[in-house]
Amino acid sequence: MEYMDFYVSLAGFFFSLLILWSGVGAGVLVIPTLITLFHIDPLVAVASGSAFAFISKILMTLGHAKHGSVNWRAAIQFLSICLPITVLTAATMAFLSQSHQGPLLELILVVAIIMAGSLALIALLSARIKTIISTWPMFSLSGVTGLLMGLTGVGGGVMVVPALATTGGLPIKIAVATSIPIGLILSLAVSITLGSSGLLDYPLILSLMLGAVIAIPLGTRMFHLFSDRLIKQITCGLIGLALIDLMIQAIDLTTQISSSS
Repeated sequence: MEYMDFYVSLAGFFFSLLILWSGVGAGVLVIPTLITLFHIDPLVAVASGSAFAFISKILMTLGHAKHGSVNWRAAIQFLSICLPITVLTAATMAFLSQSHQGPLLELILVVAIIMAGSLALIALLSARIKTIISTWPMFSLSGVTGLLMGLTGVGGGVMVVPALATTGGLPIKIAVATSIPIGLILSLAVSITLGSSGLLDYPLILSLMLGAVIAIPLGTRMFHLFSDRLIKQITCGLIGLALIDLMIQAIDLTTQISSSS
């Protein structure tokens, strides 16, 4: 386990650098990689990845709040719809994990993560998709965010910023800053809800955070050494590889289910 702890901490280090430099949501990068690279159970990966996202966003939230960049009224308005859906969806998944364990539930969750991760990846690469998403009503964007976060821990960043910047009428920098505490609260809700069913892997979270603690001050100093384009390419490449591996896993699970029926 010591070797795995080292590699998880190393992954947490690089996760934190990429999140800090690219602004990509922690869920879309961390959760698929935990499942594919470290073979973590999907629900445990969602719970533990959400806990990592929550902890890593605390300092970011404090920094933005200190400079008055967070529109708390807009955050509360968005969360009033999104948060109950997130908790209800996560609680449903926790219940199903206790009563219906098996490859079918794992397949459903893996496919959901693939869909949410693909949406996030396409939104990162395509301004047109971001524009389409931004035309949805606030109620729809908030509801879909809650569903994605509760089910997969992925997708908050895809929906929140477009919703706040267009339907919410906030300047883009304020929208980005306001999206961070929203993501923090949603990640906390997912990790607590799933964690209450024993789905949190605390050594895994601690190992990830050890890497993050080293990466954050270092990454802040090295911020200008790498181009935005290079960071985006690396981030999207890692997400893409993890999603391909998840697709292979989904095919294996489908074969397993078919052969047992």
